[in-house]
Amino acid sequence: MLTLKRRLPPEIKAVLRRVGAEMTEAWSRQYRLQAIVARPFRSSLDPLARIYGTDKSSRSHGYTSLYRAHLGARRRDVRCLLEIGIGGTTSLTGYDTSEGGQSLRMWQDYFPNARIIGIDIASKVVKGPRIFTEQGSQNDTRFLTDVAHRHGPFDVVIDDGSHLGPDVRISFETLFEHVAPGGVYIIEDLAAAYLAWGDIRGGPPGTPGTQMELLKELTDHVLRRWWDTGGTGHHLAAMHLYDQIAFLYRTP
Repeated sequence: MLTLKRRLPPEIKAVLRRVGAEMTEAWSRQYRLQAIVARPFRSSLDPLARIYGTDKSSRSHGYTSLYRAHLGARRRDVRCLLEIGIGGTTSLTGYDTSEGGQSLRMWQDYFPNARIIGIDIASKVVKGPRIFTEQGSQNDTRFLTDVAHRHGPFDVVIDDGSHLGPDVRISFETLFEHVAPGGVYIIEDLAAAYLAWGDIRGGPPGTPGTQMELLKELTDHVLRRWWDTGGTGHHLAAMHLYDQIAFLYRTP
């Protein structure tokens, strides 16, 4: 792509720059309008999700009711939230663009005292007074550890990234220790564990390497005090499993 751009005539390059600038301005106008419309709904998660266009809303996955149940009572106490996967022009398309941040903007409104950190493998530009973005892969332990040291500890971590089983495991095993005591780690879109297409290597129950196999292992860690005399287990206090989403609580 870089070589192709170098070969383009100057007049074509000028057109591409102008179109890119116009698209950026259009997105900026949309985000400003969304922020105005969202003001009366800052304590109501599903309306915020609909306004900002994230697939967490009741119009799509319907996660907002569960997020409200688990996090609503502590919305003013959350100080730092990390989300893996920033999205694209929508929650389902345009991942390779600099656009995204539908759910980051939602979280910024819903958690009024929190810094909102987004991780994505692509470079993203998401503006907001408390929004920060980092570019890197969720299967890169060095990158994740660096992000955790600079931004953590986290009250909430959300994995809405690649949905690849090995990536989900690496992210959890790297970041869970950086969840604050009593904090929660959430894994979304668990149906990917049973799918086998593209880069996703899921399958029937028992298929090794999936996120569901990870969750099955973690059930032992909820009861770790009964077997882990060496202190080698995850400090997992509780696990709530629903259709497509799991909430994992760190011990207080």
